[in-house]
Amino acid sequence: MAGWIGKFLTVLSGSPQSAGDEASEPQTFAGITDPVDLAFVRKFTQSSGLFLYCGSVDEVVENLKAVGAETGQSQFFVPEKSLHAWFAQAGLQVIYDNPLEADAMATTCHAAVAQTGGIMITDAQTQGLKFAQLPAIHLVVARVSQVVNSLSDGMSAINKFHREQRPLSIITLKGKRDEAVLQAKVDPNKGRELYFFLVEDHLFTDL
Repeated sequence: MAGWIGKFLTVLSGSPQSAGDEASEPQTFAGITDPVDLAFVRKFTQSSGLFLYCGSVDEVVENLKAVGAETGQSQFFVPEKSLHAWFAQAGLQVIYDNPLEADAMATTCHAAVAQTGGIMITDAQTQGLKFAQLPAIHLVVARVSQVVNSLSDGMSAINKFHREQRPLSIITLKGKRDEAVLQAKVDPNKGRELYFFLVEDHLFTDL
């Protein structure tokens, strides 16, 4: 991606700007110190996922504004009401009842998996939309505590959250240059622009 967010994230992750560029040495991620967090961010950005760390509400709002400007989107399908206040502060229009009215969406997640760089969400977070129906621009907001080591840890997080009723489907979002995505003949992640906001847990109490 050519805009300033893409350039910033390229510098941050130490990954090449394009397939033909020479990669630089990986650098430390601002605000991230846990080895599991670092492992996820490196894996995620290597697959062309776009990562932003948010240590304050102001940073969440400013980064949302930047994503809106970068993608040219002012309307986001946001099924979860817990995120609406941040989007309103960023001056972005929220659509929550008709996903067809927006070319971009935002959700929370259940887990971000360090070993794979994948982000696990369920149909409960997408209003029942199937994977292939999701907009090509997807912004995921996650708590720092939701970064886990393995897929089994992610499944445990989903099982714990959905004790009463199991979700009908589990979706794993990945960057469009993830090796498994590239090798698959058909994969809904192909061509997906995926942003990941890693937010300090306590900020969610301010919503």
